[in-house]
Amino acid sequence: MVDNTPKSAAVNSTHKPQKQGPQTSRLRVSEATATVTGRPDFNADDILLGSGLNTVSIAASAATFGSYEYRVINFTLTLGLESGQYTFTSGQAGDIHALSYVEFATIGGNEVYYNCEGLSGTLDLQVEGSTYTLTAFSFSAKDSEGIDLTVTGNLAVSSTLCECD
Repeated sequence: MVDNTPKSAAVNSTHKPQKQGPQTSRLRVSEATATVTGRPDFNADDILLGSGLNTVSIAASAATFGSYEYRVINFTLTLGLESGQYTFTSGQAGDIHALSYVEFATIGGNEVYYNCEGLSGTLDLQVEGSTYTLTAFSFSAKDSEGIDLTVTGNLAVSSTLCECD
């Protein structure tokens, strides 16, 4: 038997929103603040949380991309870390894959954003559901002129901005 019913007529559906009672919502604030040797205080405007197959990446940026004031602090961590204190040493395997601080620099007459790669550091991490809180972090790096930097601060970021009960 052949169905000659036009396909557009064969499907008839309506969307009925579910009745819901009053909801409360709680905003989870994402924030990052830091001090960087010889630089103005760092107060993030944006924080990006992303994940790959094996890592979680957090990038906190301050100021507008393209400006001289633009800066970023990056963290790359093993996916699935539990709360605890972690140490990092560049070139050694561990749960912290990379730490870096990015800032404007002039190198050989060229204006660039320079990636100051972390050399060593520590993170005090709290993980609760989809929220990552670095209650304290500190790492050392070298700037574009080879001058030692220390980046210290705290950060909180959640993949859920709103929890509705």
